[in-house]
Amino acid sequence: MACLERLSVLANRLCGGEQVQGASVAATRVDAEDAVATFQGRPLPYAGMSTLSEEDLEVVRLRHLYRKDVPGDSQGLAQQIVGGGRRCRHGWPQAIVYDPLYRERPGKHFRLGDTTRLTCPLLVGAIDKMEKKGAMEAYNERLLRDPEWHSNFAEINEAHRLLRLSLVADRPEEMRSVRELYGETTFGVAMGAGLASMRPDAKADVKCLHAQVGDELIRGGNNLIAQQTLRDIEEQGISVDGTDDCCDNCNLQVPLEDARWRLGKCKNTAGKRLSRQRKGDQVQKTRNGGQQPGE
Repeated sequence: MACLERLSVLANRLCGGEQVQGASVAATRVDAEDAVATFQGRPLPYAGMSTLSEEDLEVVRLRHLYRKDVPGDSQGLAQQIVGGGRRCRHGWPQAIVYDPLYRERPGKHFRLGDTTRLTCPLLVGAIDKMEKKGAMEAYNERLLRDPEWHSNFAEINEAHRLLRLSLVADRPEEMRSVRELYGETTFGVAMGAGLASMRPDAKADVKCLHAQVGDELIRGGNNLIAQQTLRDIEEQGISVDGTDDCCDNCNLQVPLEDARWRLGKCKNTAGKRLSRQRKGDQVQKTRNGGQQPGE
């Protein structure tokens, strides 16, 4: 029965069908909420951001971050994510902003260092391949010799320091917990850091193209490093706002093993989770005599 259901899904999964319908709903939702989008009663940090619906959160959790399917987990994610940045043409957020004072459980570290995150699997995968081919060296060389890039880099890090401050404003009790956990010195370093925990006194370093692009898709139009990265991706023939088949990766009705496009191996945390899931599925398939789990 599971095989027949999967074939049915495959026959009807074209992006012109159910996925576009979902994207239209997402687009309508964004239009309706843009003027009033808030997090914990405060307006979202940037005009291009939007709040995430339950559908958004499920896609981000299961197909962007590749977290385990734990009932009710999306509700925790709703408290953890401030909002989404630019959306792809299929309607899903391509980057998110974390609440820096959220902890998944008591004793776990706060998210002071990774306030923004690129989540779009298509862009994550494309950038991962670029970095593996040595793109970081070329980007850092340009950062050191290009005055415009260097000046813009300083502006990016200052913008993230201010973003972090704005997100924790008027939350004295939570801030007290952060100070107690880290101590004054580490707390000061964390609060004064820029993008990807870049310290203001550190040597200029792009550090991570994923982080740079995530910043661009959140703040919108002021990250020269990210803009060059996106142009480089386009030159590879990959549309940065989505492709005809990448929607399968984010369509929860399509099993990942049947998707026309899906994220491959990737070095970040989400990629490692996905690799573990695939290994676990393969082990289960072997135990089931070659059938996928649930068949």
